[in-house]
Amino acid sequence: MEKKKRKKRNPYGLWVILFLILFGGGFCYYRENFSAGTITFSAAQSGTITHVRKVSAVFANQEQPVKAPSSGTIQFVGKDGQRFRRGETLAAVQNGASSGGNQSSPGGTVITADMGGLFFHQSDGLETIITSENIMSMDLEKLVAQTSKVKVPGQTVQAGEIVGKIVNNLLPTMAFLQLPSIDNLTVGKTIRLTAGNQTMDAQIMRKSEKPMGIIVQFPHYVDGSATERHQEITWNYAPQTSGVLVPISALWTQGEEQGVFISAEGVIHFKKVKVLDKNDQQACVDNLPVGIPVVTNPRNGLEGLIAR
Repeated sequence: MEKKKRKKRNPYGLWVILFLILFGGGFCYYRENFSAGTITFSAAQSGTITHVRKVSAVFANQEQPVKAPSSGTIQFVGKDGQRFRRGETLAAVQNGASSGGNQSSPGGTVITADMGGLFFHQSDGLETIITSENIMSMDLEKLVAQTSKVKVPGQTVQAGEIVGKIVNNLLPTMAFLQLPSIDNLTVGKTIRLTAGNQTMDAQIMRKSEKPMGIIVQFPHYVDGSATERHQEITWNYAPQTSGVLVPISALWTQGEEQGVFISAEGVIHFKKVKVLDKNDQQACVDNLPVGIPVVTNPRNGLEGLIAR
């Protein structure tokens, strides 16, 4: 009687099965642990999206330099930047020893205000060059090339020396703003500007292609514009939007839907949202509660993962 032949077992099959088991387990471990461990979150929060840009401004006011009528020791009346009426005494120059106070000695003279305004104990040499009266007709390339040389008088002054300036703060300040583009700006319209602690709407008076920019008129005198003629100010170039904010990096497109990955009850899910506004750092979205964690480094394969 013939003996039955035994079937030869394929040793490679066992290795294939073992590999599949190990690979599958490793993949699951990778998906649940490594992927989840590299996810970063940020809580959605209420806030406001702003659209601002820093621009260079050259300010112009009605200014009048004040000169010392004689040589000697100068004594100012009041504080730097104080307002004086026309004809009031600004300072006294003593030819000899100071007699003290604000009165001039027999050999001294007083300096009076030729116009009403703020009296500053400094000058920059541009008081009669860049003014609110002539800025509209100035060669703007020459205007931006002008450099301020701020001078503060010492205790002793010479006859004819400029010892300060009067600035008419009852007239609105004007300025030339250097901009990257003027395409969407119209003469007569207003733009939102922030200079120092003041935010105001300034009217566009003139557009310039070379140098690129606009001349604007503020609604009133701008604090600090007389002592610092060249400044960097803030242009609010688009309306702000308030609502729920998420980092711009959290936005993710899945198919044709835009949204964010959120953590709900410890599990990551994709949630469709509508973007109402955004800037370089944040997006304002609807359909999202304040405080919910959102993934800030989204990618494929996050749906259903356990948030760790």
